[in-house]
Amino acid sequence: MSSADGSFVPASPPPPGVTPDFVNGESIAYRLFVVAILFSVLSLLFLSSRLFTAASIQKKWHPDDTLIIVAWFIALANSVIAMVQTKYGLGKHMWEVSAMDFQEFMKIGMIGGLLTYNLATLFIKTSILSFYLRFSVDRAFRVAVYVVMVVTVGYTVPNAILVLYACRPMKAYWDFAAKATGQCVNLDAAFHTANTLNMLTDFAILLLPIWMLRPMQVPLFKKIGVALILMAGGFVCGISLMRMIMALLGIFNPDISFHYTGNLIWIVEMNFGIICACLPALRPFLKHYFPNLAFFDPQVEQRVVSSFRLSNRAAHFGRPSTTDGFDASDATTLPTAMGNKVLRTKPSAGSGSSEGDQEHGMRKMDEKTASHQTETSPSTLVPSYDARSVDSGV
Repeated sequence: MSSADGSFVPASPPPPGVTPDFVNGESIAYRLFVVAILFSVLSLLFLSSRLFTAASIQKKWHPDDTLIIVAWFIALANSVIAMVQTKYGLGKHMWEVSAMDFQEFMKIGMIGGLLTYNLATLFIKTSILSFYLRFSVDRAFRVAVYVVMVVTVGYTVPNAILVLYACRPMKAYWDFAAKATGQCVNLDAAFHTANTLNMLTDFAILLLPIWMLRPMQVPLFKKIGVALILMAGGFVCGISLMRMIMALLGIFNPDISFHYTGNLIWIVEMNFGIICACLPALRPFLKHYFPNLAFFDPQVEQRVVSSFRLSNRAAHFGRPSTTDGFDASDATTLPTAMGNKVLRTKPSAGSGSSEGDQEHGMRKMDEKTASHQTETSPSTLVPSYDARSVDSGV
């Protein structure tokens, strides 16, 4: 924008002692391009592996797969909008941006930025929550999932269309002249409320798998592993917290077009959420194409399982055990499921019993343990959970 005499009219006056450079002024817009392109490509790679797994390996399509596709395209649109904003001053100091360009920058962010960010968040979270619903028919758990869904819809949709009711007239949000005579709702309160609810729902998504898996009768190490994979969708809560802090600090920064570049963390948050939502599909994908990886080796899994069984066995028969399950220095004859190797327990000095008697006693103990494990098989789940779904899904 130019004044009557043709001079450049900045969006705000420069600080004392600062001379604006309208040609080669400082700009950090390149950071946004790097982050937007990098994370969009990364999330696409994870999304592609998930969709390929669903369509070609598991040959089963779920609603959450469709929801995450929609989320990725909306997140991509948000990245494109942010890059377009750089044309109108995003990344530059306000005193080096024309008032007209600044209005366009605010208008694009208010309409396109808010719409795409909130809708992407909505689809990402509903995809993760729909994924949880695959594995439980427990009424209380499903109600909790639906409650989180309702809360998510309740704050994302109103914020997506905030431009429709935020100010009267509508352009008062981005036009300073109209704002002087217009009226606006408390935008800071609206944004902070949405940020708080966003963070709370992230933590709920993080913790829900613990509730779902708690009744499962599986070895502890496997329960922890499954929980960590299912909880991946909630790990984005750390980024949500960081973004909330940045938003609070930004209130006191008048250099809007420059510090707003920090909101590129929105792009990170959306794409990282998509990546986390796709992580559970990595296990069947990798297992299908890389079955020889160490963590897919049955012997490795059996070794871990055996350590838990030894610990449980010792506790069951009233014998002491170490916190790691057993002490290798005391193991010489106890049969386990560790391949062809056999661990045995050393005879105590002065015990007066022969090694053969001890082996016979240990075999008897193993028969009792095998019978006990048959009755309560580690793969047995409580009736409200589908073991095959959990295993194939993660």
